[in-house]
This record gives sequence, structure tokens and C-alpha cells, in this order.
Amino acid sequence: MKLKKNNEVFKLTFSAILLSMAIVLEIVCKAIPLLKMPNGGGISLAMLPLVIVAYVFGFKYGITAGIAYGIIDCFVLDGYGFNIFSFFLDYIFGFGAMGIAAVVRKKAITGNNFSFILGFIFAAVLRWIFAGFSGVINANIWGYDAAFLAGLFGSARSGLLWLYFYSFIYYNLPYIAASTIICIVVGLVIKKQLFQYFNGQTIS
Repeated sequence: MKLKKNNEVFKLTFSAILLSMAIVLEIVCKAIPLLKMPNGGGISLAMLPLVIVAYVFGFKYGITAGIAYGIIDCFVLDGYGFNIFSFFLDYIFGFGAMGIAAVVRKKAITGNNFSFILGFIFAAVLRWIFAGFSGVINANIWGYDAAFLAGLFGSARSGLLWLYFYSFIYYNLPYIAASTIICIVVGLVIKKQLFQYFNGQTIS
């Protein structure tokens, strides 16, 4: 029996498999204390299979898989959805942004390394922006006031600008950048075999 790879059942099945891989990778990474951030987020490989969904099956599946992962991460794995803003910015928009990688999917899936890397960067930048604004909005909930910022950066560096600096640069940028670099490196190692399979016409 031959199942065409453009079949919806095939796409749904393999999207679900890749989503499951993202969940497993996140669980493994969360089990390593050094990779975890104190208020949500951390260095993880979960981004890799989510971006692969976008490369292989396009925007719709990439966004859907990312949102599904975000919901599971929020309510099952992470639990840092302090309020509706955090839920949408960190989890729904942040991981749904993985689907933006599909903008370069045609070149990435045919082996173009630059496009492959660029898709990850697009997805990571969008996730970083959403996470950064989430941190700013939730500052009062976390108790990160002027005194907190002054303790980190000095008494003259406790204004609104430094809150943005804290959320975007100090907190979210390091782990998102590290995760992106690791995912790109691992992805470059496995992409040839992976995309050769998906570039085929049928599966037995």
C-alpha cells in the first residue's frame, strides 16, 4: 500500500509525531536544572521539530503544531502562564511563531543551508519579541520593580528602559539564542537524511 506524502492524513500523522518529539525533548531539557530559567523558559531542543513541521508541511501545520505545543507546555510542562497576556505572548504567539519558518521552506527543504538557518532565525526572533513584551507586561506580577532593577543594574538604572533591557536582553535573549544555535547545529546534521525522505513521492 502506498500513501502519498501530500495526503492530509500523512501530514497530520507526522506533524503529531514531530510535536511529540518536541514535548519529549522539552521534558528532557527541563530535567537538567542548569538549562532552566527561574521564571519560565530555558535552553531546549523543542524548537527543532516544530520548525521541521513548518519546513516540511508549510505555514498551517507549522503554526498549528507550535500552538498545540505552546498549550501543552503552558498547562502541563511549564506552568508559567501567570495571566492571559503571558498565555498568549509566551505560549500561543511565541510558539505559533515557529510556523514563520515556512517562508523559506522551498529552499530549505532542497538543501540550502542559508535558508535552513534563516527560517530558525525568523522563528526565534518572533518568539523573542513576544517573550520580551510578556516579561515587561508581567513585571508587576513578578515583583520586578525599580528596587529590583536597581539591584541588578545600579541605582541609576531602574527606569522603564531598564525594564525592557531586563526582559528582552538580560533574561530572554540568552536562552532563546542558545536554544536557536543548538537547534540549528543539530538540524544541519540531520536535515539531509530527513529531507531526502520527505522529498520522496510515496511511503510504503
